[in-house]
Amino acid sequence: MRPNSTGFRSPALLTAALAMAAATSAQAAAPVFFGPTAYLSAADVPAGFYAGGVATLLETLEDRSLDASLAASRGLLLDVGFAGARDAVDADDGVIDGTCGPQTAGRCVSWFDGAGSFGLTFTYQGAGPLPTAFGLVWTDGGGTITFSAVGADGQSLGSISATGIADNSFGATTGEDRFFGVQFDGGIRSIRIANSSGGIEVDHIQYGTAAAVPEPGSWALMLGGGLLLARRLARRGR
Repeated sequence: MRPNSTGFRSPALLTAALAMAAATSAQAAAPVFFGPTAYLSAADVPAGFYAGGVATLLETLEDRSLDASLAASRGLLLDVGFAGARDAVDADDGVIDGTCGPQTAGRCVSWFDGAGSFGLTFTYQGAGPLPTAFGLVWTDGGGTITFSAVGADGQSLGSISATGIADNSFGATTGEDRFFGVQFDGGIRSIRIANSSGGIEVDHIQYGTAAAVPEPGSWALMLGGGLLLARRLARRGR
């Protein structure tokens, strides 16, 4: 068989080389869900949640506003002017002591809605690329908790559910607080969390983005390396 312009005697070898180069540069992966895991501070983000990417936003709500890159489907801030129970992440009052709520002056802000069954959806509306890791912390509610996500094209990325977490207290206890998140290389448009009973409260909404994509020149070098390797393998097989 006469070699083609790349020096390969078989089109199959060329195809294999291209596939090797493509696999080196990027690998498609199914969505990976994290949680529910106990969460008392930002140090409790599950290991590997931002693997291959960069943590971009941690919205603690302590500045009494929702970051402009996020849009909430419903609900409101429970800030320090709210006389009722607030239930924020434990460390937001400066100390991990089992509580974070109205008893702490000037701290412990959360996001609340009175109907947990409707759920809260947080959608990324920033100018940059979609998050590849997106999560939040559920801090109060009742019944079954369900966390789900939507991808770049509006496709469902799946969901996870959990029961037996709620402690039936609305007094700013933090032992029930749980992290829920999803990681997906294809981009995450929005996340949603709901519980089947009572109101719902969340905090520490956060996301990260993928590491920078190689420049075109880098892609060419990677492709060239794959072709060179395949050519060497072909020569050994003569």
